[in-house]
Amino acid sequence: MEKETEKFYKTFCKMTQSKSGMWEQRFYTDGNLAPCWGYQIDETASVVYGVYNHYEHTKNIKFLKDTLKMCENAIKYLIKYIDNVLNNKEEEYKSYDLWEENEGIHTYSLAAIFSSFEKMIKIYEKLKPEFEGNRLRLEKIEKEDAILKKYLLQIKDYILKNLYDNNKKTFVRNSDGKMDISLLGLVAPFKLFSPKEKKILNTIEKIELTLRTYTGGYLRYEGDNYVGGNPWVIANLWMAEYYLSAGNKKKARECFDYVVKTGAEYGFLPEQVDNNTMQAKWVIGLGWSHAMFIDVLQKLYN
Repeated sequence: MEKETEKFYKTFCKMTQSKSGMWEQRFYTDGNLAPCWGYQIDETASVVYGVYNHYEHTKNIKFLKDTLKMCENAIKYLIKYIDNVLNNKEEEYKSYDLWEENEGIHTYSLAAIFSSFEKMIKIYEKLKPEFEGNRLRLEKIEKEDAILKKYLLQIKDYILKNLYDNNKKTFVRNSDGKMDISLLGLVAPFKLFSPKEKKILNTIEKIELTLRTYTGGYLRYEGDNYVGGNPWVIANLWMAEYYLSAGNKKKARECFDYVVKTGAEYGFLPEQVDNNTMQAKWVIGLGWSHAMFIDVLQKLYN
């Protein structure tokens, strides 16, 4: 869906970006702001991450040039956020987590920002030849590049010092110390750590002990009681993504097969699976579930 994806970034994202560089939580498809109940910093980071991923697929350098200013504005906003986190300005850095439930500083959110900075560095690298002869522009790119590389070190250091529990020997999602499936974002897709590093392996073991239910489905996080508290399709698919990155296709296929056998009629994938009946539950035909299904399917069988 190359044309649709390009239009999403070049038209929809440009149209909905705030003057500050950030994106609000929800929009209607016509670009108007939809009802929101918080702010999620990872959403702004995800746009920059997605822009470069789309370029990697198409190799369309014009697309990178057309979205450069938008990405730079987003990065400026993300830098302000990170500065507040690093300088411990408590009231200024609150952000909801990806589940839209908890305010604070979240491992997943920082991982998303880390990756967006990495992608911005790569965007600059690809665009340098396009600015040959423009000395001032190239000097600015070199300066921004150095700043972003510094932040990569600082973000990773912050996560290791503040979001790794030395008693549990695992990463935690935020200050509440809970296990959360989104911790997998440290590996897949954001790649701050390799899938077989000791700290990651310990975290995976803890996730398996705390979030995997007797049916083989995974909860989003410890104590999840939304709509009764059930496994989420994306949680199983996220585990499959992790196991694929670790080279364990057998475990990945187990996670994937759970999703296949609990799908609704006509193959629609739900948000959740009832842990008692193994039937699709709540939102049926969830875009997030279907998108991750396609991604895992391609990696498993291509």
